[in-house]
Amino acid sequence: MCCKARRFVSLTVAVVATGLAPNARAANFDEYFLAGSFTLPNGAGLFDVLNDGRIVTLGGDEVYTETFVGAGDFQVAGTLPGADIAAFGAAFLRVSPDGARIAVGNNGGANLDDFQVGVFDLDGLSGAWFAAGHFQAEWFDDTRLGLTAGEFGSPGLVTLLDTTSPDSSQPINPTVVNNIGGASAGITFDVSGNLYTGNGFAIAGPSATGDIRHITASAWMAAMDGGAAVDFENDGTAVVDVLSATSLGFDGTGNLFVGGGDFGGDLDYAAVVNASAIADALSGMGVIDPLDPKQVLRLDPDELNDQNFYDVNFNNVTGDLYLRDGATVYRYAVPEPATAALLFAMVAAMARRRAREGVRDV
Repeated sequence: MCCKARRFVSLTVAVVATGLAPNARAANFDEYFLAGSFTLPNGAGLFDVLNDGRIVTLGGDEVYTETFVGAGDFQVAGTLPGADIAAFGAAFLRVSPDGARIAVGNNGGANLDDFQVGVFDLDGLSGAWFAAGHFQAEWFDDTRLGLTAGEFGSPGLVTLLDTTSPDSSQPINPTVVNNIGGASAGITFDVSGNLYTGNGFAIAGPSATGDIRHITASAWMAAMDGGAAVDFENDGTAVVDVLSATSLGFDGTGNLFVGGGDFGGDLDYAAVVNASAIADALSGMGVIDPLDPKQVLRLDPDELNDQNFYDVNFNNVTGDLYLRDGATVYRYAVPEPATAALLFAMVAAMARRRAREGVRDV
C-alpha cells in the first residue's frame, strides 16, 4: 500500500459503502466534540494507531497494544531488542502504512549523543537500529521514513531514511529539506506526497516558531534522487503559523492537525487547520490567519490547566482525533452521517470479536 494510503483507506471504504463524496464531512469542521478520555499504561506516552483502529504505545522499551478498538485497556506486545532509549523517553513511535512495522526514535540514548531509529516488525519485534539524527518522523511509504533533525543552534533539516539499507550504521538517508531557520518540528505527507514541516523554535529565521510550510512532492523527491535539498526558508510555501508545529498530520477530510506549544505564549490548545483554507493558501491567497475560527479550530479539553502541550493523532478507522498530554488521551469525535457511523460501528464490532477469538490484526 503506497504513500499514506493507510491513513485514508477507511475513508475510501466509507465512500464506497455510502456513496458519500470525499468532502462530505467538510461542513463538520467546527463540530468536533469531546467524546471521552483514557489513560495510557504507566510510563507510556508516545502512541500511534494500528490499521485495525487499535492504539499502540511505548513505555520505555515496552510496546503495548490496545486489547480492542476503543477499549482504553492495553496489553504488553513485547520488548524492543537492543534498545538504548533516553531516560525521558523515545522521540517518536510510528506505524508503517502497511501496518506491519513500527519505527521508534531513541532520542539520543542514555548518553543523549547516539541517535538511532529502530524499525521492528510488530509480529515478534525483530528488526534493527539505524544510525540517524531525529526529532519527529512520518512514514512516506512502507520502507522510507521522513525524519526531522538538526543540531541546536544550526538550521533544521529533513531526511528520508531508507529502512532497507544494508548497513544500519551508515544507512541511506539523504537530506531532502534544509535551511529551516530554527529547531526541528513535526513532519507529515498529504495524499499526493507533498511534505509539510515547520520551524519548531525560531533561531535564525526568517521563519517564526510554528511556521508550517509546504514542499512539493516533485521537489523533495528530486532531492532524494540526488538533487539539491529544498530550501525551507526560500522555496517552501508558507501555510500557517501556529503553536510550534511539533506534531503534524491530516485527518480523513484533509484538515491539518497541529500540536505543540510556542513558549513565547502560543500554547495550551491543539489546532485543526481547515483543508479549504490550506488549498487557498497554496493557490496564492496568502498565509492562513490562525485567529480566524473558520480557518483554524482550537481544541483544549483540559481548560483548568493553562499550560497544556498537546500531542495530536488521528484514528482513521473510528474517525477520532486524539489529544495527549502526559498519559491522558482526550478523544474528539465529529458527527458522522448515519451510514458512515454504522460502518465504523461494524468495524469496531469486528475488531472486538477478533480480539475475543485471539486473532492478531497487527
